Amino acid sequence: MRYYIINEDTHAILPYLDIYSIIYERNEIKIIKRSPQSIINFNCLINGSTYDGRHKGSSKILGCSYKSPISIKDNLIFFPTSSPRLKKCSWINLNSINFIDSYKDKKSSTITFDNNLKLLFHVSTTIINNQYLKALLLNNKLNKKTGQFM
Repeated sequence: MRYYIINEDTHAILPYLDIYSIIYERNEIKIIKRSPQSIINFNCLINGSTYDGRHKGSSKILGCSYKSPISIKDNLIFFPTSSPRLKKCSWINLNSINFIDSYKDKKSSTITFDNNLKLLFHVSTTIINNQYLKALLLNNKLNKKTGQFM
């Protein structure tokens, strides 16, 4: 598969080797020959904007520009686990998360998704929770659509 269309069943997009991604969906796992950032970029484009445009919009709405979550399309918000410029960056679907917990070493986190899939991320729970909260805030502000941030 050359391209991947992010959808409501997409839980997470993780880097695999240098040029691949592992995509965890509700009912299957896919390996795509594209980086997670390339998949995010492509999906922004097919939904009417660039990644940079979506990032600028999120930054304006949230008042922060570092590791901003982005809205791929209506009600589909993904957040990065690290700087999107890094190859190790994974992207997580806000709406798929059921539970976030610390791993044994406290420097890693497990995320349980709504289908009971558990994935380990080598990012502290504090960082994951902060990213999750930013994504929730973006979702809330986009759903209000009051125009106060235009």
